[in-house]
Amino acid sequence: MSRAAWWYVGGLLFSIPLLVAYVDIPVAQFIHDNSNYGTEFWGSWLEEIGKSHWVLIALVVVFGFTVRGRTQVARGVAVVFSAIALSGIAANVVKVLVCRSRPPLYFSDHIFSAKLLAFDINYIWNSFPSGHATTGFAIALAGEYVLPKYRVLYWIIGLLIAFGRVLYNVHYVSDVVGGIVLATLVTLFVIRLDQRYGNRINKLGRSAK
Repeated sequence: MSRAAWWYVGGLLFSIPLLVAYVDIPVAQFIHDNSNYGTEFWGSWLEEIGKSHWVLIALVVVFGFTVRGRTQVARGVAVVFSAIALSGIAANVVKVLVCRSRPPLYFSDHIFSAKLLAFDINYIWNSFPSGHATTGFAIALAGEYVLPKYRVLYWIIGLLIAFGRVLYNVHYVSDVVGGIVLATLVTLFVIRLDQRYGNRINKLGRSAK
């Protein structure tokens, strides 16, 4: 990664303990106290569109239509797919290692904690990091790399998906930031691989025609 990227990731990582200590509960409490039909509707809608399997299925379909005749397009699809899939797997692994409680558990039982290395796969104990935020920022970063012309659209999608987790009160702010960090690390790794080996794949695709 570039020096700027390291500073970006380092700054986000440094902010996580501060968010846990000073931001998470006040924001969650504010959302909880001001929840209404609108927040529930938009939160649930953003939750649905942020589910990675819908995006991955669409990318597989596009890849199938482009892999033979449009190698460059297929390569871009593969980059986005890899970024979303790998970051999603990483997020799920971290979830069961950290085992952090979700906001609903705080409001029902005043539990605000983590059970490190408990390997609990229960949804209510899988708050950190946010998988949806991870997916959203993988879309934003990989999408900008593949089609920079539409970078604004990708970032709007990514930010909305991430914001929706806090709006729906199923994640704390620090969970979202954790997802952003994870998505950034994995996506930049995928981009680095594409920059190193992507041209070779294109050549192989053209020679196979």
